[in-house]
Amino acid sequence: MKKLLSLVLAMVMVLSMSLCAAKADEPINIVWWVYSSGDAPIDTKLVQDAANAYSAEKIGVTVDLIFKNDEQFVKDMNVGEYYDMTFTCDWCNDFAGNAINEMFLDITDLVKEQTPALYEAIDQKYWDVAGSINGRIFAVPTLKDMASQQFFRMDKERYEAIGMELPASMTFADLEKYLEAYKANYDDVYPLMLGKGGLTGMTNNAQWIAGSYLCSPYNLAGTDRENKIIPFWEAEEVLERYQLLHKWYDLGYINPDAATTETIGKEIRASVRSGSAWAGYYVGHTAYGDMEVQGVSYAGPFMSTATMRGAMNAINAAASEEKAVACLKYLELLNTDHTFRDILRFGVEGVHFNYETDENGIQTVTRTEQGTNNWSMDGFVTGSVINASCTTGAYYDWNVIYADYENAIVSTLGTFTFDKTDVEAEHAACNAVMAKYTAEMLTGTLDIDTALPTIISELEAAGYKTVQEEAQRQLDAYLAAQ
Repeated sequence: MKKLLSLVLAMVMVLSMSLCAAKADEPINIVWWVYSSGDAPIDTKLVQDAANAYSAEKIGVTVDLIFKNDEQFVKDMNVGEYYDMTFTCDWCNDFAGNAINEMFLDITDLVKEQTPALYEAIDQKYWDVAGSINGRIFAVPTLKDMASQQFFRMDKERYEAIGMELPASMTFADLEKYLEAYKANYDDVYPLMLGKGGLTGMTNNAQWIAGSYLCSPYNLAGTDRENKIIPFWEAEEVLERYQLLHKWYDLGYINPDAATTETIGKEIRASVRSGSAWAGYYVGHTAYGDMEVQGVSYAGPFMSTATMRGAMNAINAAASEEKAVACLKYLELLNTDHTFRDILRFGVEGVHFNYETDENGIQTVTRTEQGTNNWSMDGFVTGSVINASCTTGAYYDWNVIYADYENAIVSTLGTFTFDKTDVEAEHAACNAVMAKYTAEMLTGTLDIDTALPTIISELEAAGYKTVQEEAQRQLDAYLAAQ
């Protein structure tokens, strides 16, 4: 009986050890919040499964991809919904604010010790300028366009059909003649279809210091207004664009419901969309309205802390060290393994895309119809862009693009980050004022010249001058210390 009991106990111990070993071999799963302006792509699970199979084998880490828009990031961060790693930047899921408020993990030592290849893959200046606050690293920069250059993404097919060749660049005001011609020749869609967010990147000709009411325009560099934080109505280029949009709204170029429309869907053939990119990015066939497009630059490039913080990933300060290291190893794989990067960028080979070799011997990617419709988003959403393949017909040399940044208009504000702690109440009140008008300003629905006195009066009552004075005090102190 004792021998039988000993045998049973031995078997139990072997089984327990086997189960523990099996459990130890299971990949570490992390929850990753990624950015989306709308709903999650249709094939999210299909691509996630393919990526997880690859990363589990390579590094023993898998992810749950959860897509969130601007509002969802704010809400879920505020209520403390759990995540391990999250998209963050200067314009969505506020990097500086979350880092200062200790929401993000300080990874200064961890990234160097646990993932040296990741640390080496990213230029030191991007760690120092983009991912850091007060000399400590709180986010992993996403390598993409690190300067801000704004493009109109225009319907090449239709404009050329009416005899209008699209230039490489134009001013914002130059767009008017194209909208006028479009309206005269096509009646199935408004020339400038807008959702309440307006033209993406339209106000990126200024660095926004506090909300959408205080800024420092790039074009003031080298003038007596350099390093001055001013309200938006004193930024001539910003105000002019609001005025032009209202003019175009009155001319019937913009859809009347723009200020109350969430987004303009991919199915709508919008003749003009906008975004921050680089020469050659907006070219060829697109799922947006099923048309051939061409990018036309209308501003930039500008370079600042804000542009370098255009896309990053941060780790939850509440994450365990095991999860934190897993997040960093995942980002290391994304930044060093071309095959893995292409999975998250383009999807499943043979399903969402196929590789091709162009006439110069360069491997490019051609999306399938399923890839275009079910797994298509801005390249920065799922990782660095520079180590992913280029799409066929739109090859760009990142070495050339980064070299061109030497000619960018560079901010004179350095790595200044405004700490709003002491003026949080006034800042919140000013944001509340702007929230009443922003959608209408960005869509031209509002006559800015008529409404501006009221907006200024309300901002004064909310305390914008207090915020402005504190921001200017901090900036002056920062610059004096450099």
